[in-house]
Amino acid sequence: MGAGPARRRPAYAIGSVDNALRLLQILRDVGAVRGKEAAEELGIAPSSVHRLMAMLVFRGFAVQDESRLYLPGPAIGIRPADFEDTRRLQQAVRPHLERLRDAIDETTNLSILVRTSVRFIFTAEARRPPTGDRYGFVIPAHSSAAGRAILASKPASEVTGLYHPEQGAALLGDAELARLLDQLRRVRELGYSLSVEETEAGIASVAVPIRVGLQPASAVSIASTTARLRHITDSSVIAGLLGARDAIEAELDAR
Repeated sequence: MGAGPARRRPAYAIGSVDNALRLLQILRDVGAVRGKEAAEELGIAPSSVHRLMAMLVFRGFAVQDESRLYLPGPAIGIRPADFEDTRRLQQAVRPHLERLRDAIDETTNLSILVRTSVRFIFTAEARRPPTGDRYGFVIPAHSSAAGRAILASKPASEVTGLYHPEQGAALLGDAELARLLDQLRRVRELGYSLSVEETEAGIASVAVPIRVGLQPASAVSIASTTARLRHITDSSVIAGLLGARDAIEAELDAR
C-alpha cells in the first residue's frame, strides 16, 4: 500500500478548532495535563485553554479531577457505532421521543450500549428545565439510567462477562459488580431504571430498554433536573415513557 497524499495545513485554518484538536491529542498521548501546561504547549493564554477544555469536558472528551488536572474523558477512544443500524434506529425513534417531550415537557433521549458505555445518539430537548442536548455524550453504563436499563435486559452471566472478562482486567471490583447486579434486579422488578445525580450533578433520569432483537442494544430515557424528580417518576410520566417504548418496538418489528 503506497503512501497517502501529504497533509498540509489548510489555507483558512480555524485557530480555535485546531487548538481544541491539539488538546485532544495531548490528552490522548500524555494522559493528563494542567491548563497552564497545555497553554504553554499551544502558545495561547491559560484562559483560552480553560474555555476550550470546558467544551471538551461538556462533550465527554475530557474530565477534570479534584486537583484541576485534565484527564481523557470517556468519549476518547470509543469505537464507532454501526452507521446503518444507528441511522435506522434514530429514524424510528425520533418522532416518538419528540411527541413524548411535547406531552410531558421534559427532555427525552435515545442511547445505545457500546461495550460498557452508553452513547447518546438522539436528544429531543425540552424548553424547560434546561438539561441540555446530550447528543454524542458517552457515560459509564453501570452508573446511568439508560445503561442499567439496557444491562437489566441481559442475562446476569452476560453482564458479569462484560465487567469481569475471563481475560483482561476486571472493570468493576467484586463488591461493585454485586451492587450492580442487585440494582439490575430492582430495575427488572420496577420496569424502569432511575439515576439521580450519578453521572451529573443536578440531573435525574428514568429509562427503559428497547426490547427487540436488534443491534445495537438501546434505551429511551427522560432527563430533568433533580428539582423535578417527583414529576419524571410520576406514574403518568412513566406510563408515557413505556407507551413511547411500546410504539417504537411495534414500528421496529414492522420494519
